[in-house]
Order: sequence, then structure tokens, then C-alpha cells
Amino acid sequence: MSFSSDEVNFLVFRYLQESGFKHSAYVFGIESHISQSNINGALVPPAALLTILQKGLLYTEVEWSVTEDGEVARPIEGLSLIDAVMPEAKPPKPTIKTEPGKPGGDTNATGAGNTNSNVKTEIKIEPGTGNAVAAGNAAKNSTTNTGTSTPTNSGGESSEVDSSGNGSSNASVTVGGITNATGSVANATSNATATAGAANSGNADTASGVNANTGAAKKSEVGNATSTGNTNASSTDDAASSTSTNGNSNSSSVEQSTPAVPPSSADVTAAAAAPTAAKATTGATGGNGAPRVGANNVQSTCPAAAQSAVASSTTSSSGGVGSNAGSGTPGSTSGAGSVEAMEIDQSIEIPESKARVLRGHESEVFICAWNPSRDLLASGSGDSTARIWDMSDANANSNQLVLRHCIQKGGAEVPSNKDVTSLDWNCDGSLLATGSYDGYARIWKTDGRLASTLGQHKGPIFALKWNKSGNYILSAGVDKTTIIWDASTGQCTQQFAFHSAPALDVDWQSNQSFASCSTDQRIHVCRLGMNEPIKTFRGHTNEVNAIKWCPQGMLLASCSDDMTLKIWSMSRDRCCHDLQAHSKEIYTIKWSPTGPGTNNPNTNLILASASFDSTVRLWDVERGSCIHTLTKHTEPVYSVAFSPDGKHLASGSFDKCVHIWSTQTGQLVHSYKGTGGIFEVCWNSKGTKVGASASDGSVFVLDLRKF
Repeated sequence: MSFSSDEVNFLVFRYLQESGFKHSAYVFGIESHISQSNINGALVPPAALLTILQKGLLYTEVEWSVTEDGEVARPIEGLSLIDAVMPEAKPPKPTIKTEPGKPGGDTNATGAGNTNSNVKTEIKIEPGTGNAVAAGNAAKNSTTNTGTSTPTNSGGESSEVDSSGNGSSNASVTVGGITNATGSVANATSNATATAGAANSGNADTASGVNANTGAAKKSEVGNATSTGNTNASSTDDAASSTSTNGNSNSSSVEQSTPAVPPSSADVTAAAAAPTAAKATTGATGGNGAPRVGANNVQSTCPAAAQSAVASSTTSSSGGVGSNAGSGTPGSTSGAGSVEAMEIDQSIEIPESKARVLRGHESEVFICAWNPSRDLLASGSGDSTARIWDMSDANANSNQLVLRHCIQKGGAEVPSNKDVTSLDWNCDGSLLATGSYDGYARIWKTDGRLASTLGQHKGPIFALKWNKSGNYILSAGVDKTTIIWDASTGQCTQQFAFHSAPALDVDWQSNQSFASCSTDQRIHVCRLGMNEPIKTFRGHTNEVNAIKWCPQGMLLASCSDDMTLKIWSMSRDRCCHDLQAHSKEIYTIKWSPTGPGTNNPNTNLILASASFDSTVRLWDVERGSCIHTLTKHTEPVYSVAFSPDGKHLASGSFDKCVHIWSTQTGQLVHSYKGTGGIFEVCWNSKGTKVGASASDGSVFVLDLRKF
């Protein structure tokens, strides 16, 4: 008998996934190099660790119940795992039990019904039955060329050619991507059932989110990911800032009332070993962050809230952040009371006839984005592909181009088996940039041909953005750096290594300056050609999940696992507004395309925030107050997007629903329920269609023209 540490690590990793501990699973998987093992996860049944532990515990019970001469003494019943591994818990060698009155008999021992020492106790071991792994992930078609495009239709077969006209081969893919954050593992063993959470899709590769919130994701991410630094940094700026907790602005300068507790380990081993699916937070302390994937840094590993159905729970909080804000308990809130999930009016439900469901991806679809010039929808997935879907009215079949992400290995090009977690179109829609957990960024043409491969990051890429001119691409990675790439040459123009932990998101302020955020709780503003940040913002007490410049580039919004939303100005060191109404982690934010300098100059500027507390909030940034709280989602909200005219907001949640809201009234206008948790929502340039990507591998488009 022999087993390796890789095998043990893999079983532990799968247990964490199946139990819903996606954040811990992600960190553990990266640190233990699960993706480099040769284990085919598709062949490992659900609850494998529980099954083998159960057998081992039964064996220990038998071992402790049998004497040296092979006779069965008083059986050991109710032995726990902890008892089994503690030497002091092992009982002394029991005396042989006989019938009462016989020599050596123990009149006080019942022997659990066995009073005859000559009758051996029968121990029946029932191995776990384990359901089959979710179909679709055991083997994936993967070409062996670095840039491969596959034209197909949504339901037909595909013929693959690469950019040089070479054919393709079918390669067995181990596994990749995050587990779906919905469903449950049923019938895992005869006596042990995997905790409800994410039904394992058979993926062994953790170089995917969050979620990660999940989700995320992520969502403290990988390797030496840390949340080090001053957890309650002070500022020398005396300029007044405002803190909004219930929609009203406070003119006095207010700091975080409770300092966050920094992690005790720089490489977040505690996060990987935490035996709980819910983040336990107190005061301003957020839970361990989840790695993220996608342009919005979708957290591929999300808190328990993303794994279980919870009641919609939020109100305007009168006391800032709550003591149970990060828990996964249904209805938990730090406000005056919980908001119950409301029934959706049947009249606003989008009919199936107005929804086009696109099938083809073989794993979660973390990100999607519309081409700014044409009705092309791009999507990125855990199946190591991006796809371009032709959604024009003339194309009823929704043809797709498959962009397979391959790497050099052993002198050959093989599928990377890593998630495609971020993508972005350039300004005229002629090029698509993708970022992957294989550490490479790639530039593709609209016909599916690979134009460039950008390799400088040492580890997964979490975010990627074109600048407005289309000459530079900006990326952020787990290696704690951000990079500006020359889009025409594919070369690294400048690499910025100012963060002390993974960089999670980036956003251009101008064509040569940008902001970046990190799990180190800092926000740096950098400029091409400068060797130091031109500005550093401190104030968040947990990792900063997303940042966005307002349309004019004057204000920067940031959101964090510390449950706050902050507004920054280059003229101040402290935040202009500290908005504290959400009761759980805030995952992403978006500015409305309104106000001066936009196509809608006469409409007020609004900021939207999406949170794991299942709500979306709309903010008047000028006043620092909450305008509307959108409460009809029942699980964490991962994405929000404004329509081009700013009149509507789309939101996507892990309750599988896409809601369309009126930004003026805060009322729900349209709603559609898909088949998987929603990672991303986006509007096309005309404002007539909404695209969404989901955890079950589906992508769908809602046609809103006749509503």
C-alpha cells in the first residue's frame, strides 16, 4: 500500500470544493499545486475523502475492539475521527468478555449484546456509493495549437482549424475550472453525505476562481497571497470626508470604528484550512477574500452565501457594518430587519421567446462582453476557451468561434486547461483581449485568429483592460504586479510592482494613467513612465475587490470585503465618501454613463454597487447617499451593468436571475431566470440586448426591443 502527498492533497481539495468552501479550496489548490498533478479528477467519485475516512474509522473501531488473540471484546461504538487519531483516546487492551459466571467474565460488561466471547461481532463495512461526476467535464475537445478558432453553430458539430490551417486533435483534458456553486452532492456515501454546496463538476484544476464570488472569486488568493499592511491606516489629510450609513451624509470626518484583524500568516494558510463555509466577521473585519475572475474580478471562490439559498437580507444599516455581516446564515443582517424575497410579477418576466440560450462551453462561463461595433458577444470560461457568438438578427443559428487557449509544453502546443477569466474588446471592436489563469494574455481578431500572446505575468491574470485609444492593454495578476502592454507588438511596455499582494483589478483613468487595487488593501494610481505611484489611497480594512473611475476620470470608486464603498479624489488623501450600507462584502461597482462628458449630460451621475448581501444599491455620489436599494435577488449579486442611456440597470445573481431595473424609480422592470448562477451581465451598444454568462456553462441573450 502506498499513497502520495499529491493524492492526499487532491482528496482534501475535492472535499473543500464539494462542501462549499470554494475560497479555501482555491487557495489550498494553488499552494499544493493541484493543477500540476496527474490525477484525472473526472474518475474520482464525489465524497471520496469521506468514503475513505469512513472506512478508516470503521477499521480503527475493529482494531480497537479485537484482542491480540483475535477475539472480539467489547466493541468500540461511536468512535469519532478525533478520538481515532489521539493516542490517549485509545482504550487499554480490553479483557476478553465471557458469559457471566465463567472464568474471566465481566459481569458489568454488556458487550453491546455480545455476552459470549466465542461469538465474534460481525462488522459490516458499506463502502460509499458516490454519484457519477457531472457530465461534460471528463474529457474536453482541445486542439494543440496556441491560437485556434472553431466556427460552429449552437447545436451542430464543429470543424476546427488553427490560424495556419492545421488540423486539430482531440486531447484528453484532465480537468479545469471552478466547481459550480449550485446544486449538491447527493448520496456521497452510505452514511456520509457531502455538505450541500457546490456539486463538483469533476474539475481538478484550481487555477480558476473569487469566487469566486463566488463568485468570485475570488475571491488571500494563491501562493503567497496576503492581506498584509496596515489594517486601519491613518491619513495625514485633514480634508473632511463623509460616512454614509443609512442614506444620509455625515459631514464630520469618520474613520473605520473597528480595525480589521490582519491574517496571522503571510501565505494565508489559515484561509486554506478554515473549516467553515461562512466568513465570520466582526465590526469592520471582512472575511478572507475570494479570488476573482473576469473583467470584474469574478470571485471564483465565494463565501457560503454563494453556495446556499439565503433570504434576501439587507436594509440601510444604521450602524455601519454588522457583527454577523459575513455569516452565511439566512436572513442575517446588520440593519433594522431583513428584507424578504419578493415574488416577481408575472407580467414583467421575459418570455422564453425573447431569450436565446447559447450552448457550447463545457464549464462555468465567468465573463462576457459585447463588441462595441457589432452584435458579437464574447465569453470566457473554465473550459480554457473564449468564444465569440454572432448575435446579429440575420444569424438565427448564433454561430460561434471557439478560441482555444494553448501553451507550449514539451516542445508541443497543448491546451492550457486553465480558466479564461477576463476579456475586453478594444475601442473599435476589431480586437479582443483575453486573460487566463495560465498567466498569458492574448489578443484575437474577430475571425478567431490569434494575433499576439503576451507572456510576462508569473501566475493567473485577474483583470485586463484596453485603454480608450486602443494602443495599450493593462493587466493585473496574482504575481502582485500590473503590466502595460503595447498592443501592436505584444511586448511589455512597463511592469509595476507596487502591491504587496495579488492585484485584483485595474482601470484606466486616461490613456497613460491607471489605478490598481489589491488584497493588500491599497489602491495605487500609476502613470506610464513613472517608477513610483503618483497617488496611493489607504482606508479599506480588507481586500479591495474592484475599482472604477467615473466617466470624467475625476473620482475613483472602490469596493471591498470590508463591506464599504469609498469614493476618492486625486486632490485628497482620504476618501470623499465612505458609504457603509451593505451588510456583506461588496463584489463589484459600476458608474452610470451619465453626467458631464457623456452621451447623457443632463442625467445625474449614479454609482451602482453589488454585494453578497443579495442587494444592489444605487448611490448619489455628490451627496453621498443611497437613492435606491434593489432587494429582489435572493443570493449574492456578482454583476451589474447600466444601459447605454443610463435609464436601466441589469443585475445578475447566483439565484440564477437577471433583473432589469429602472434607475429612476428603483422598480423591477423585467426579469429572467436562467439555469445557472449568473457571473456577468452586459448591455450591447444599442441598449437593446442584455448578455449574461452562468455557472452551468450557459450564455444567454435577452432581447428587450419589444418591451
